Formats: sequence, structure tokens, C-alpha cells
Amino acid sequence: MEKIKDNIYVETEYLGCNPSFVVTSDGIVLIDVPGLKPLEALAWKKEIAKHGEIVYIINTDHHNDHCMGNYFFSGDIIVHEETMKKLFAGDRIEDLKTVEKLFGPSSQFLVEMLDQGLYYIKKPKFTYKDKMNIYLGKEIFELIHIQGHTEYETIVYMPRKKVLFTGDNVCTCGIPNLSESCPFEWLEALRAMEEMDIEVLVPGHGEIGDKNSIQKFRSELVSLIDRVKESMGKGFSKEEVVKEVSYIDNVHAGYPPAYSERKGNFIKNSVRRIYDALGKTM
Repeated sequence: MEKIKDNIYVETEYLGCNPSFVVTSDGIVLIDVPGLKPLEALAWKKEIAKHGEIVYIINTDHHNDHCMGNYFFSGDIIVHEETMKKLFAGDRIEDLKTVEKLFGPSSQFLVEMLDQGLYYIKKPKFTYKDKMNIYLGKEIFELIHIQGHTEYETIVYMPRKKVLFTGDNVCTCGIPNLSESCPFEWLEALRAMEEMDIEVLVPGHGEIGDKNSIQKFRSELVSLIDRVKESMGKGFSKEEVVKEVSYIDNVHAGYPPAYSERKGNFIKNSVRRIYDALGKTM
């Protein structure tokens, strides 16, 4: 766990997202939670308990690694209004069963909970559409909707601390899964983030960064888009582009070998997503 400011803590070593918490005089705000390994969620819960009671949990998106650990924590959950719909779309429980079985013995008791119907998806208490401010203790949390890693992303900015929690909209270890992304809107959002007054950036995955991390990530994303565009310019079909264009997925580098097929599909679907977005502009 890393203390990035006098009252802000981030864990960058868990499998999945970088969960964070902020201690205020009126309670604690969580920004994303460990969602893939229940033992990590319980360890995070124990660490948080040393600092006070949880008041709010903010999930930056609907993906398992950011929100499926909500079950293990107290506090009112806050998400974008469309993210809430995503949380309950399809059969999330069955998908979570499939994912958890890939992680081996450390996730076995959650698999058993799922099989016995003891686990459930906690319903958010509050949702927002464009922007929402939370005032807790002396801290201000600005929840801002952007279209990026998914269509309904939340970034969290603390203006007094000059800290930005980007979710997977910025990853300092490389390109994340783009299969639900909005590539061109994402680039616009990154440019807007570069204009913010930031000293510390907490990425969705990877080590803690700063404002320069946004520019570096944007360059990586532009490079991938350009590679897809170049292949399309050769007259390749979508699936031909998928075969020609790939990237190294460092975001899921620490996942078990059993996850490799799912990881490979993330890369292929990411290229397909960029292809479709470019097709609308060409």
C-alpha cells in the first residue's frame, strides 16, 4: 500500500484495478475495490478498518476488477447511472463464477459462495449523469463522467489535493481492454485531463503517475489507432486487421495462465472496436 498524500492510500499490487481510499474527518471514501481475489478484498477491508468507517464507495466502471468486491464492504455505492444498469445486465453472477474459477484455490471460497447463492451484487445507493460533487470532512470529490475505456466512465478529481483518479482511462503500464471503449471520445477526454491542475495521478492499473502520464498514455493509444488505420488503408477486412495488429497486454500480465484465452480475446476485440470507430470516420 502506498500513501500518496497525507490521507490518501492506494494499492497497486493487487490483481486487477488499483483500489484507493481517502480518510476524512467524517469517514472514508473508497474509489474502486479489489474485485477478483476475495482474500485481497478482505485484506484491504482490514487495512481500511484501521482508519475509520466507510461512508461511500465510488466505482469508476462496471468491470469485475473494479466493482465485484463491493459485496465485502460497507458504505453507500455511487456510480454513473448507466454503469448501474451495466452492473445488473446479463448474468453477471455466472460470468463472475467463470472468472473466479480461473484464479485457483485463492478464490475457491467465493466460488462456493456463488454456487450456494450467498453472494449478490450490491445495488448502488446513488447515481449521477454528468457531474456530481461529494463534500466529506474538508475534502471535495468531483465525480466527472467521460466516454473512454467504456462509454460510462467516472473519473474522480480532488481539487484541494490536486489528485486525479482516472480508472482505466489512464494506465501507466500500457493499453487496457478497449473492447467497450469510445476511442475518439477517449482522446478528447485525455486532452481535457491534461488541462487539469494535477500533482498526482492514480491510474486504473500500473504505478502512481502525474500529469505526464496522461500524455504518455494518449501517445500509446494514438499509436495503436494509427496502426489499425494503416492496415485498413491497405484494404484489409476487419478480421485481417485483427490478425495483423496486436499489442502487449501488460494490464493483465500478472493474471494466471488459465486467463490467457480471455486475455487474447480482449486484444482482438479491442482492435475490432478501433476498426469500427475508424470505419465511421473514413
